[in-house]
Amino acid sequence: MKNLKIFISIVAGLLLIACADDAKLMISKNPVAPILNAPSQKTTAYKADSAAYVLSMDSTGLAETFICTAADYGVKTLTTYSLQIDKTGNNFAKAQTITSSTTDTLSVTVIQLYNLITSATGINATINVKASYDIRIMATIGASLQPVYSNVKTIKIKPLPSLKPYTLVTPNLWYIIGLGDGAWHYDAAHIGSSIFPLSVVTGNVYSSAGDGIFTYTGYFQHANVFKIVGSSYDWNKPSWGSSNGAIAPILSSSSGNFAVPTDGYYTITLNSIANTLSIVPTTAPTSTYTNMVMSGDFNGWSSTANPASPFLATNNHQWYATVTITAAGGIKFNNNSWANSWGATTFPIGFGTTNNSPNIPITAGTYVAVFNDIDGCYYFIKQ
Repeated sequence: MKNLKIFISIVAGLLLIACADDAKLMISKNPVAPILNAPSQKTTAYKADSAAYVLSMDSTGLAETFICTAADYGVKTLTTYSLQIDKTGNNFAKAQTITSSTTDTLSVTVIQLYNLITSATGINATINVKASYDIRIMATIGASLQPVYSNVKTIKIKPLPSLKPYTLVTPNLWYIIGLGDGAWHYDAAHIGSSIFPLSVVTGNVYSSAGDGIFTYTGYFQHANVFKIVGSSYDWNKPSWGSSNGAIAPILSSSSGNFAVPTDGYYTITLNSIANTLSIVPTTAPTSTYTNMVMSGDFNGWSSTANPASPFLATNNHQWYATVTITAAGGIKFNNNSWANSWGATTFPIGFGTTNNSPNIPITAGTYVAVFNDIDGCYYFIKQ
């Protein structure tokens, strides 16, 4: 009887092995690979003017949803679909898996794609450079068995730098030149008189290098031409000027001067990451001040001492002055009385708010202070 039981067990085991082999042969019979559809390119991450997915790690949005047809292994079985990516031309030698799913629809967030392609252990893409990448779907069954691969689609991706607020970086300033004293002095000693910095903006818009969005609202006259120059104080470096003698912007070391079509108020918006610039008409501010002073602990909070000079001869809203601070204390801008004053909590850059605002916490040193009373942006530039 004992020998009979042993014999039956052996036969049962052999039958199980045979069945497993038969199942394996059935599953592996000419599996049909999935077909990857073209991406829709309808998300906000896809920029038609760049023909690329422009990615910011600060975005919480969807990069793209990739869809493929179902793989066919000859029998009904659970299939895993993995979206793979590699640099175009690598033939997936260093394929990276972005995401996987047991359905044939794979959604990828901006941060997923950004982190994978910028990771040093992943694709290691160059920041702020548009490049081509190949994507495909790998279908597998079981424990990543019997992979089959879809067709390949090529997409372009441009990962933007990690962006921060102006308070966490040193902004790489841009200056307007030509409107002030008309002397076109392009050096640090003439900040205020010949060149005036564009304002920073709030939000996570600056790279660690200090590049990002800058703006300037002020009064322009058709007869007074101007340019937008960087902080290099070097005319051989590219500057923003006109390509047609008007306001068609171009970034070039040989650009022409801007000239607005008519006298009035305009807003300049410069993005030094994307290298874009616009100059558009805007409405006049509701308030205009004939004078501006700086008051603080350094001068006994006098409302008449240390007057600021106007940057423009008419319709001025940009002010500058040199101030020497011998000990740390507070400071505010005011219009020669306390009817209107501007303070804030940040130094050396910030936005003053009017009346009942905190004192700007300045430290000892000599500074050129510049202030725009339209947006409240101020700088204390150490000398």
